[in-house]
Amino acid sequence: MADANADADAADGEGDPADPDLVLVAAVAENGVIGDDDEMPWHYPADLAHFKRLTTGHPVIVGRKTYEGIADRVGGPLPDRTSVVLTTRLIDDDDLPDGAVVAHEVETAVARATEDAADRGVDAVYVIGGATIYEAFLDRADRMVVTEIPERPDGDTRFPEWDSEAWVERDRETDGDLAFVTYERRGAE
Repeated sequence: MADANADADAADGEGDPADPDLVLVAAVAENGVIGDDDEMPWHYPADLAHFKRLTTGHPVIVGRKTYEGIADRVGGPLPDRTSVVLTTRLIDDDDLPDGAVVAHEVETAVARATEDAADRGVDAVYVIGGATIYEAFLDRADRMVVTEIPERPDGDTRFPEWDSEAWVERDRETDGDLAFVTYERRGAE
């Protein structure tokens, strides 16, 4: 009977918190830019609201610089999310406020986020940047949720190149000029 329930969950799009999907979430301009001088070179409230709806209640994996930028803007870690901060710096959990933990390797970040997902009973872990972190997780991600930004700003940080043949567009919703596009890794369907 457990196999039938697992198949039903898969059909409903519900996963297993013990084996959560790894989902990259990024806002990407037409020219691939995702940042400039550690800042987003645009401000779209609809994108921020979409990001909040998507990630709240889930663990997020984030690079140190991106984490520090977010913490400066919101006064600490993202609320109602555990931030797994992936860094090579010699810091530990005691150096971060409640709601954030450290990982020094990709595998450790995945393990800590997976444990948090299981504790929360959620079926996804979100990877939220920056560029180096996206690159480290691109080959192992199950899905990507990309906000298509209708601009071509100058910037020093780009989303990594990805093989469009390896991904299938599963959903597209729009809000004004923005498109929120969900891609699934081919073969995972």
